[in-house]
Amino acid sequence: MKRILIPVAIVAVLAGFLFWWLSPTQVVKRRTMRLMDVMTMSEGSSPATRHLGVYSIGNLISSELVLDTPTISDANGIFQRSQIESGFSWLAGAAKSSTLKVEEIESITVNGNEATVKATIDAVVILSEYRPADGRYDVELDWRKEEDGWRLIRALWIDLR
Repeated sequence: MKRILIPVAIVAVLAGFLFWWLSPTQVVKRRTMRLMDVMTMSEGSSPATRHLGVYSIGNLISSELVLDTPTISDANGIFQRSQIESGFSWLAGAAKSSTLKVEEIESITVNGNEATVKATIDAVVILSEYRPADGRYDVELDWRKEEDGWRLIRALWIDLR
């Protein structure tokens, strides 16, 4: 009896872990953290490494993305994935550095094939002329589950300064 109980317990624990790991809440949380990682570029990173982020950002966003940010008026609106990739490519070449770090995830709400992440982030983007982002922001990220996984469909930034 004990011989059967140990493997059954191991399988139950493993199944529970996989159920948790693959739950929409955890997947969207990991995608949010990945988005912040992709947008973070250290000062000494090579141009090639930075431009590889274009492929990563394309894998995170939907075919259309709605952006609403108070710090860059030209970055508000509905954009095609190719426009976002092009803009990120420009940023990768123009930024001295950028750091985006999630300080706190306030909530993750999943409703079927859509999810919303509300979080506070610390963002610093340094260009040669100015800093379009420097401080704490409340963000609301809307994700939609598409055929190939969860993709970002809307990003709202609220400046807390």
